[in-house]
Amino acid sequence: MAIAPPDCVEQGTRTVPRYWDFEVSLVIARRTWRRFLIRKSATFAELHLAIQDAFGWQNYHLFEFRHPGDPKRVIAGIPDEDAPYTPDAKHIAVKDRIDYRFHGSTWFEYEYDFGDGWIHEVKLRDEVSVGETFKRRLLDGERAAPPEDCGGTSGYERLVEIVETGVDPWNDLVMARETIGDWHPERFDLAAARERFDRPSGEKRPRVLHS
Repeated sequence: MAIAPPDCVEQGTRTVPRYWDFEVSLVIARRTWRRFLIRKSATFAELHLAIQDAFGWQNYHLFEFRHPGDPKRVIAGIPDEDAPYTPDAKHIAVKDRIDYRFHGSTWFEYEYDFGDGWIHEVKLRDEVSVGETFKRRLLDGERAAPPEDCGGTSGYERLVEIVETGVDPWNDLVMARETIGDWHPERFDLAAARERFDRPSGEKRPRVLHS
């Protein structure tokens, strides 16, 4: 008798792929979120890249997954010579950190860029069957993520004020305009985001450049 792959479940005579259904919310003043499916065998490194692409981040910085509200309880990230307690995200499977008794309410804290400190709530909504095979799929979302290296939540709020009022509270409008470009906090193109997100599994990613 054939055994179903780890991402699949037997339904009668068919083998049906199974996926985690995650909703990720960026913790900023205006709720900015993405919802996507990712294969059940995914590692935290793959979940990290999914979040990067869903929000339009560029993978320039370090990251960590943690137990909510406790920065010392690191689940996975990038190992560092000065922090050997950080498990390598490439070798930690998401399924190994899911509480199967309550997986519908399981969530992680994900921080990207320890300088700007972008905190995300990564909530597992469900485990679902889909009648087709893919690596991941973007389902929905709302609002634009802040531009890279804009100065954290205070920098984000500054850019929002400039976009909406044309006034820079920091009195450096020329420099701010270079950061803003065509960015708008309310603009989220789901179709374009899906095109970036639903990419072939073999496509290469840029390396992390700095913290």
